[in-house]
Amino acid sequence: MKKSVGRMVSILYRRHVVYMNDVLKEVDITSSEQPILMYLYSHEGVTQEEITKYLSIDKGSTARNIHSLINKGFVRREKNSVDKRCNVLLLTEKGWSIEKKMKKKLQRWSDFLTEDLDPETERLLFEGLEQMVEKLEGIDLRNEV
Repeated sequence: MKKSVGRMVSILYRRHVVYMNDVLKEVDITSSEQPILMYLYSHEGVTQEEITKYLSIDKGSTARNIHSLINKGFVRREKNSVDKRCNVLLLTEKGWSIEKKMKKKLQRWSDFLTEDLDPETERLLFEGLEQMVEKLEGIDLRNEV
């Protein structure tokens, strides 16, 4: 039987969630809030819909996590200066204050996973994963698989 990519990715994801929930507890961030903050660090002023699309998660999850980040004081919502019907998300001072710590924790996780890989294997791994993600973008899986 062929090895299951889905099983391997699922194991890595679940262990990543456990790790992130543990190491980010000190800054009051969960593993589901972390990707939103990471996206905002490089794309501040985006809409909730843009985050949903980029992270490939459902609208409800995005809304719940953003609501939590707002309540915790990491993010604020403002009307878009161009389109008043639209809200954009901005980091607060508190949100910016944990950026380095979060990035360091994520980098440590990535470094740990890849430390025994030679550079060529690591390059091929990331290229393969990127190809798989690109294949999934913009398709309806019910009609493809």
